[in-house]
Amino acid sequence: MAYYRQLGAVPPKRHTQHRAPNGSLYFEELMGEEGFSSDSSLLYHRHIPAAIVDASVWDLPDQSTTPNHPLIPRHLLLHNLFPNDVVAGTDVVTGRRLILGNPDVRISYVVAEKVSPLYRNSIGDEMVYIESGSAVVETVFSAVTG
Repeated sequence: MAYYRQLGAVPPKRHTQHRAPNGSLYFEELMGEEGFSSDSSLLYHRHIPAAIVDASVWDLPDQSTTPNHPLIPRHLLLHNLFPNDVVAGTDVVTGRRLILGNPDVRISYVVAEKVSPLYRNSIGDEMVYIESGSAVVETVFSAVTG
């Protein structure tokens, strides 16, 4: 049996018109792992979710890796690895440095001072670990504070 969780105002039936108190229509978006055949979330937005505010090229820094052969344990002291990494204006997206990686996973490190501009990763999943300080990661589901 399906398990449903509701946050906010939703229509009584899925995939039907859902109007805001002022009479305008909410925009429906279905997010799922494998389209309509797997677990999914049905989201309602005040504005078109696919609207693009801006698109600009972001040149990635060097993403090449060196094989760890033979496989040996490493203790990465990241504070010592990038001692002068705090640069005025560094943000959490463009200031990332690749630490470890393979074709499936990349682990990056950044020391950031400012809020990142609007950013959307549409090609992969991301996990954010905050070592010190605080941050707000805004997703389509809600804002996550850490």
